[in-house]
Amino acid sequence: MRTSDEALRERERCVEICRRRAELWRNTSLASSGAAYVREEARARANEAAYLADLLASGADLPD
Repeated sequence: MRTSDEALRERERCVEICRRRAELWRNTSLASSGAAYVREEARARANEAAYLADLLASGADLPD
């Protein structure tokens, strides 16, 4: 197996982890039972996880 194939699979795995985490935090931020500061923290973490997923998925850091 080529190293680039392994790296691509790992990148895809990380993207999926980030997307699952974003969804988890998004659901947490929507919960009405938590305090406002907890919902705001969850919203920020969801945004960060989504940003990382998009960045990893884009492959923008890969040389052409």
